[in-house]
Amino acid sequence: MEIKNISWNVKQLVTMSDKGKIKFDYPIQRSGGQWKHLQQSYLIHSLAQNYPIPPVYFLGVKEEVMVEKKGEVKREIVDLRYVLDGKQRILTMKNFVEGFFRLHEDTPEVTIDDEKFEIAGKFYSELDEEVQDMIISRTIVTYTIDGETATDEEIEDLFFRMNNGLALTTQQKAKALMGVEWAKRLNELGQHKLIQEYSSFSKTQLKADSHLTAIIQTMMMLDDSYEYKDVTQGTISDYSSTFKDDPERKRELLEKVQQAMDYLAEAFDRKETLLLRKVHFPMTLITAIKAKEMVVSGDEFNEWAFEFKEAFKPSKENASILLETDYEKYTGAGSTKKEKAVGRMNEMLRHMEKYMKLYNKRFK
Repeated sequence: MEIKNISWNVKQLVTMSDKGKIKFDYPIQRSGGQWKHLQQSYLIHSLAQNYPIPPVYFLGVKEEVMVEKKGEVKREIVDLRYVLDGKQRILTMKNFVEGFFRLHEDTPEVTIDDEKFEIAGKFYSELDEEVQDMIISRTIVTYTIDGETATDEEIEDLFFRMNNGLALTTQQKAKALMGVEWAKRLNELGQHKLIQEYSSFSKTQLKADSHLTAIIQTMMMLDDSYEYKDVTQGTISDYSSTFKDDPERKRELLEKVQQAMDYLAEAFDRKETLLLRKVHFPMTLITAIKAKEMVVSGDEFNEWAFEFKEAFKPSKENASILLETDYEKYTGAGSTKKEKAVGRMNEMLRHMEKYMKLYNKRFK
């Protein structure tokens, strides 16, 4: 594995990013926007104050892209750098220099050549010229790993080691353990219409990859070859590390989950604020898989979902309930215990199957 050490200043890194020479979407990389406002501001303060900045790690690859030169569009092999570690730093520098946020009001002043400058609450364009120059001229040490000489296993191991002491969520670390191929597949499924338009994951949950956790939990609960003790983040992370050991079974499960997500995206006609919350998401997917096997139409599933929600969480007092459910007793405190997770799954399945038999008369 070959590694090159190069230093670039902030202006160069921003330019490279704007030109698409730096990529932020390597499969095992976490989403952007992880840092809070004050964290971003302290990075800018560190640049201006000439404090040390941790190195940035890239994976260097050659890719064929379409480029326009002299009015002609041609294929060209270009050098690209995927960020392995340093995504938040580069994006913070880029966004500040390009005027997308002002510094936090609690940002300390900086001292340059014995002169003090107030920077709190200011955009980059509002800073004194000396401060601007200090920021964009700061050099950042970078290490570029040659993608042609490094294996996926080496890259995954490096990523895990670099982030092992940082505030990554358990699921974000698990993406490194499951490997590049699976992380890429999960990321693609994370962009599914069901999650992006119809689910009820908060912005914070999406940043923390909670939607991917819910997908993996669904696979884990369907996987009869894996004995799980609960549905906590730690257990789901442990399950993630088995993806390389049993790829055929995992592909089969992922395909089932994707088909269920396609089915639900057709069945629901608006944002689903209850059944597609994180805690209920796996149960709803598993129930959708069963509904597909029973040849339940999307409209029929939507009708059942309304009935189930009324039985679980009535929208008004004395609501007319066609079929009662005990689902609620498996929610609340201790919901990550296996018996409660299995209870939710079985009760939702039972309610859907009985509803279809009694009221849709699909089975006589």
